[in-house]
Amino acid sequence: MLKYTIWRLINLIPILFILTFFVFIIFHFLPGGPIELMVPPDEVFDEEVRKALEKELGLDRPILIQYADWLWRALHGDFGESIFTQLPVWGLILERFPATLYLAVAAIVLAIVIAIPLGTVAALRKNTMIDYMAVGSSIFGLTVPNFWLALIMILVFSLGLRWLPSMGYIDPLHDFFGSLKHFVMPALVLAVAPCAIATRMTRSSMLDELNKEYVYTARSQGLPEWKIIFKYTLKNALIPTITIVGLQLGRLLGGTIIIETIFGWPGVGLLIFEHINARDFPVLQAAVLLLALFFVGINLIVDLTYRLVNPRVELS
Repeated sequence: MLKYTIWRLINLIPILFILTFFVFIIFHFLPGGPIELMVPPDEVFDEEVRKALEKELGLDRPILIQYADWLWRALHGDFGESIFTQLPVWGLILERFPATLYLAVAAIVLAIVIAIPLGTVAALRKNTMIDYMAVGSSIFGLTVPNFWLALIMILVFSLGLRWLPSMGYIDPLHDFFGSLKHFVMPALVLAVAPCAIATRMTRSSMLDELNKEYVYTARSQGLPEWKIIFKYTLKNALIPTITIVGLQLGRLLGGTIIIETIFGWPGVGLLIFEHINARDFPVLQAAVLLLALFFVGINLIVDLTYRLVNPRVELS
């Protein structure tokens, strides 16, 4: 396993290089730029002022030179300063990342707690009302846009019933129970799609396992049904579900921009949204790199988890 882990980590180097290169190029070719946003709209834009600002920010150099300079500094842990706030980029991101991680992990845990039992029961009660309800709810979860669901929940639970706050964030380390009120709606919204996918995958995998010979053999030997389901069948059926859950967690870490913006959740997603509008290239580049690192890291953890669930799996 150690050899496999080292091999995977080495393979991450070209992936991250290619990703950061294309993201850097895309950001710099977006319409507009930080220079235009730094000049008040009621002032006449002087070309000399533009050139002076571009030289000061290093934007007058060729793009490849800018990327090489950024990459060299990033390898030494220096991601520069924000163009607008003049604060260290890494500090801004680390300040926001715990909120995003808290929300994403809470959403994926909520999805697992619902999806695995629901998918298992649906497989055991195939073609019954429980199965139809599980499949129908998973289809709804896959098709409903999460931003629409977020707005509906705000209208119902915040503006209508006044049960939950519509926006804001409280650090759970300072006030855990107070933070629950703020994270319930965004966590539920983010959990809907992963829950639907994991439910369908668990149900499908369980149906495949229930039709295999070892299940019939175990039943013929008189083993209790609960032992067959929970000790053998479910354990094997969870392998593809683990893949889905891991990928969904990585997606949630990078896909919370809309939800964090709607709920005013001060995470990396909201930070990216704010600095996309400002064309703050250093912040955007570092944020994307951090999310990419976590995404590929989660994929590696998922692969290593296979051995814990099923020791017969060989990593090569």
